[in-house]
Amino acid sequence: MNKEICQKCHTSVEEILETGYVGCEKCYEMLSVIKAVDKMYGGKRHKQ
Repeated sequence: MNKEICQKCHTSVEEILETGYVGCEKCYEMLSVIKAVDKMYGGKRHKQ
């Protein structure tokens, strides 16, 4: 169980991974969220 919690909105990594929704832009700075997003998208960057 991951205890990481966003310092801005107080959303937990566990909640983000369970629902698929982040609480705010700062959530993307948590290591577990970074790893999960990288795993989902394979490190690919958005191209315009």
